[in-house]
Amino acid sequence: MKKLLLPLAFAVTLLSACQMRESAKKEGPTPFFDLKGYMQEQIDELQARQPDAEKRIEVDGQTEAKHFDSLDYQKELRTFLNSEINRKAWFDKYRPDSTFRDGKLQAIEYTTDAEDLKTRLLRVEFAGDTVSRIYIENLTESVVADVTQELLYRPGQGYRLYTAQETALSAEQKVTVEVEWVPKD
Repeated sequence: MKKLLLPLAFAVTLLSACQMRESAKKEGPTPFFDLKGYMQEQIDELQARQPDAEKRIEVDGQTEAKHFDSLDYQKELRTFLNSEINRKAWFDKYRPDSTFRDGKLQAIEYTTDAEDLKTRLLRVEFAGDTVSRIYIENLTESVVADVTQELLYRPGQGYRLYTAQETALSAEQKVTVEVEWVPKD
């Protein structure tokens, strides 16, 4: 019986510690706008609703457009999720700047000059208490390639992802993906 209790007590302690760590991750302070949480809510809603979408892709000036009645928004909006700036190690790296009008928050902007951080600008605009627009600038520089991204998300309207990539061995390539949601007939 004692041989059984020791492993059982260890398992309960381990499970309890894991739950506490997971709870601390979820409830920890986030000094910046919770981009990842907000975008995941939008993705979940879009996945459930599956609005009709007009999708345009432009690669170096050549454009193709197509109508979709469903998209995998987890995949489509992954770049927004990957632009999250709420990490403890980065709290002192971003400068917040808020804009108010008549005592109401109109926009909040986070910027950094830290070259080791991909997301250089995150701007969230509000209409009343609701997010009306999210704009992000990402920059990744390496020996192999330099990649610039501009992301725009407009709740209820659509999104745009612009990427310019320049490599040491090829000319700059520009890609724009734009999705606009259209009312169903």
